[in-house]
Amino acid sequence: MTKNPFFDNWLKVDFTTPIPGFGGAPVDMKNIMESGRKTFQAITEAQQIALESMQTIAQRQTEILSQFVQDQSAIARDIANEGTPEEKIARSAELFGKAFEKTVSSSREVADILNKSAREASDIINNRVKGAINEIKTTVEEASSKAA
Repeated sequence: MTKNPFFDNWLKVDFTTPIPGFGGAPVDMKNIMESGRKTFQAITEAQQIALESMQTIAQRQTEILSQFVQDQSAIARDIANEGTPEEKIARSAELFGKAFEKTVSSSREVADILNKSAREASDIINNRVKGAINEIKTTVEEASSKAA
C-alpha cells in the first residue's frame, strides 16, 4: 500500500503553534480548548439530568400502572359484591371517578418530574452559554491588548 505523505504529516502538525510567516496566533488556543472542554462538560451534565429524569419517569409510570391494575381488580371485586344492579352502577361510578382523579394526579406528578429536569438541564446550558460569551469577550480583549 502506498503511503500518503499529506496524511502522515497531518498527524504531526501542532495546531497550537502559529503558522510560519503569519506571526502569532491571534487568540490563546489553550483558552479555546478549555472553553470547549467546559462546553462539552455542560452538555454531558445536561444529558445526564435528562437520562436520570427519563429513568425516574419510567420507574414512576411502572409504579402507577401496577397500582392501576391493583385498583381495577379491587373495583371489580367491590362491584361484584354489591347487591342490586342500581347499587353496582352507583358504586362503579364512584370508584371510577376516584380512579380518574388518581390518574390525573399521577399524570401531573410525571409532568412535574419532566419539567423539573428540563429546567435543570436548561439552566446548565444557559449558564454555559453565558460563560462562553464571557470567555470569548475576554479572549478578544486579551488579543486586542497584545496587538496594541
